[in-house]
Amino acid sequence: MIAAVAERRAAGDWRGACAAADVDVCLRPDSIRRDYGAEIADQASRVLRDLAPDLLRWHLPRRGHGCGDLLAGLLVPLAEFTDGSRRLTLAAATAQSALDAGQRIVLVVLGGGDDGATRSVLEAVRLKYPERLSLLRHPMFWNAEAAPELAGLCDLTPAERQISRWQDAGLAAEAWQAAGIELQLPASAARTRWLAALPIRLPGLVDRVRAALPGVDEAVVRSGVGALVLSGLNAATAGARVAADRAALDLPIVPNAVWSRVLDADLLRLGHLGEHELHPLVASARLDHPQPAVPESDEWLYREVPFIAGPGHSAGDILVLWIHCGTTRHRIAYHRNAWHILDHSAHPGRESLLARLGGPTNPCQQALDYLSSGRHVIDLIESLLHHGRATDIRDLLRTHAGASTTLSHIDLPTGGTVGAALAALRENTLRHRMILAGATRTPSPSTETNDHRRRARKGVPARTHW
Repeated sequence: MIAAVAERRAAGDWRGACAAADVDVCLRPDSIRRDYGAEIADQASRVLRDLAPDLLRWHLPRRGHGCGDLLAGLLVPLAEFTDGSRRLTLAAATAQSALDAGQRIVLVVLGGGDDGATRSVLEAVRLKYPERLSLLRHPMFWNAEAAPELAGLCDLTPAERQISRWQDAGLAAEAWQAAGIELQLPASAARTRWLAALPIRLPGLVDRVRAALPGVDEAVVRSGVGALVLSGLNAATAGARVAADRAALDLPIVPNAVWSRVLDADLLRLGHLGEHELHPLVASARLDHPQPAVPESDEWLYREVPFIAGPGHSAGDILVLWIHCGTTRHRIAYHRNAWHILDHSAHPGRESLLARLGGPTNPCQQALDYLSSGRHVIDLIESLLHHGRATDIRDLLRTHAGASTTLSHIDLPTGGTVGAALAALRENTLRHRMILAGATRTPSPSTETNDHRRRARKGVPARTHW
């Protein structure tokens, strides 16, 4: 997806880039020019040319676990266009119907004509949240030209790293004191845990809040059901306290992008991603060379193999993977339609008996069992299904399961078959396209919320702090 978006954006095809990133465009620049004049239309055209829909997708709020599904029902303002008397706002929406169609995102214009498609999308989002989610002052999260600013935010000073380590350890008092903010620790243990888990970017927080909310002396940071009040913003020393949700209803809300830690920086700092695995627009700025290559598909296919030491390489028609086996690295190879252990010198019969008696299985054997079962292919298929990548699924099966594979015979760990899941995806995609065409209406937000709660009781992962 990222490679396709980059290619089309480089050719000046912003609509093609959106299509490659599964972003539906519910606006027409020519209609904006006709209805609102050349000045607003030219502003919109410049923004759309620099739009990086894959970067936007990377940074939109997601659930905290599982396959990284986008949060439903959000409206995220991106940019404003004005001629002094009229104002339009470009926003990204995550209506449930769009997510059911393969984690799709919809771009809409607020303040313009109330066409049927836009109205249907807005009926399925929570209009009270845009000020929290607003990216109007933070184009680095969706604009290709501004993306290198994220690279600078990923370069933490030693003092910033120390504050982050205190936060990781739950030492809120030490972290806030080092940031120069007087913190009143809550008396409740539950509120203390909430504060310790809050992914707040403490260094420079007061200055960022002052810039986002000029002249405001008190503002509130909201996360889930919690509220953190920042006071004394116009004084020499600011303070912070955890407050009851109702006690902070009338205070200005600090946008999430102002107070929250940058995702890219945390992923790097905690070792969850390497430099080359960041979004290419960010990674190229950090590595100081043209955009790095997008990870090959095999790297994604084998990344969950137990004890894997890195992506594989091919030697002729033989694929070789490296496995961490104790203090050494051993090779596992795929040759003649089967996986083989090349370097492990222990007796397989003896180790098999030990495993049957309850003893540990050596890492090479665990990796071999995982690969031989085809679980690596099924796991990747399940992730791709969540994100609507039907073409990628068929290519993956054609390469790794043979042309004769029947989709209805491939079972998924969560139940059902690949064929049934693809059929449901096609149906949901058709319904979403009908909504955008104005042929049908979206479910009401209350219905979607109730549906989500019913699914949540069956084990849907919890949502993030967003």
